[in-house]
Amino acid sequence: MGVLEIHNLHKSFGGTHVINDFSLDVTELTLCCLVGPNGAGKTTTMDLITGRQKPTSGKIVLRNDDITGLGEHEIAQRGIGRKFQVPAVFRELSVRQNFEVSYSQEVNPFRNMLRRQPAGFKSRLDEVATLTGLKDRLDVEAGFLSHGETQWLEIGMVLMQNPAILLLDEPVAGMTESEIEKTIVFLNQLKKNHTLIVVEHDMGFVREIADVVTVMHMGSFLAQGKLSEIENNPKVREVYLGEPEI
Repeated sequence: MGVLEIHNLHKSFGGTHVINDFSLDVTELTLCCLVGPNGAGKTTTMDLITGRQKPTSGKIVLRNDDITGLGEHEIAQRGIGRKFQVPAVFRELSVRQNFEVSYSQEVNPFRNMLRRQPAGFKSRLDEVATLTGLKDRLDVEAGFLSHGETQWLEIGMVLMQNPAILLLDEPVAGMTESEIEKTIVFLNQLKKNHTLIVVEHDMGFVREIADVVTVMHMGSFLAQGKLSEIENNPKVREVYLGEPEI
């Protein structure tokens, strides 16, 4: 079942076509990796899905609901969550407090601390803290976490909102090998109950997590399939001949 459908998406900046007739159908409870060289349009596509930017033309549909051109807050309320490449956590707050802020509808984190814990918070906290491997780190200030733990915390903060689709932009950038291995286990567990779209350059990581790989080239759809199919696709091989990575 398609949970997210992108139809003939275009985005132009001053006459420059950044996204050019891009279409994508994301199946529910799958992990789709979006790959391509710098400038292929991957992050811009994420921006368009989440409402950070508005498309020039085309349509984005979430579970039969046309969300094209809506703002970030409206799209987030409809069930699309995003983690950016650079973590954005409240470093002076504990891990637990970061999770609590993200669970509440109150946007001011310090005002949030004065409120009573919202209904359902404890059970959701336990679930997300276990998933992210941060259950024993709940009372630690976020500023003292390792880089990998900080990445997991931000993913967990998005998960506290229980999104239908989770978008991750290069989630293992800067991680140690040990942290990458833990993230592989984490995401493979996560995709059992969530739909994920992951922008990633590390093809070894992609091999371990992806159900389907979508290749972008110059803002357009180039190919889609299992990684083994992508690696042997003549169009992909022609475009990326001599490139060190897809």
